[in-house]
Amino acid sequence: MITQGMAELTDYGVTLAPGLLLFGLWFALTPRSMTALRIMILLAAFVLMRDVMTPLGMWALSREVQVAFSANAFVLAMLGGLSVVLIMLLSRLAPELWRLMRWTVGNPAVGILVGLAVGCLIGVPLRVYQGIEGSAIHGYWVWLPGMVVLAYGANALEEVLFRGFLQGYLEQQITPLRAALISGVAFAACHTFLALSVTQLGWPVLLFTLVEGLACALVRMRYGVLAAMLAHGTAILLIAVPLITRF
Repeated sequence: MITQGMAELTDYGVTLAPGLLLFGLWFALTPRSMTALRIMILLAAFVLMRDVMTPLGMWALSREVQVAFSANAFVLAMLGGLSVVLIMLLSRLAPELWRLMRWTVGNPAVGILVGLAVGCLIGVPLRVYQGIEGSAIHGYWVWLPGMVVLAYGANALEEVLFRGFLQGYLEQQITPLRAALISGVAFAACHTFLALSVTQLGWPVLLFTLVEGLACALVRMRYGVLAAMLAHGTAILLIAVPLITRF
């Protein structure tokens, strides 16, 4: 599993490297005072990191918005762990953006419960509709721990960018509600290339990401980024299956 996983991760890194280096150079050359542009560069780089995984067979989508990730739990855990490392790097490399973060708003315990509940409200109906039964999927329980790391690690990075940086910046310019709405719509819009070109699955992906994006943005507005991370990660975890499952 580890040897195969390392080969898969190496292929991903080699494929991603040229584009990511250009985005890194663009980000480094952009003055820190140009906050909005630096946020957009990071968002575009994240979209590249996510969408490159599709043609490499690291994940796949179905028209029923079922998400299948690599059956290699080591790969998933590494990707989730690397996402957390990137979050820590951003805190050092972009302190001016990090100041936009609002990890918690109000009671943190309530925020955690709300985040988990919202994630279940998004994910459970889809899991029931799709008929996902872990016991019926070969290797599901061995695969699941790696998926947990990916679901919460990778989506933590996505939430830092969309709800931490973008929404935090917008709240300095406009009302919190409007900032949340823009953050949610921007989240869905950043899935357009994935939906219409990479996978050609169209409106189901965009509708799901719009609902998910708006839900996470509203959770962030009321309870902070941590709660939004939990909502996003829980929703994805509930609808995810190993890639060996056929759509």
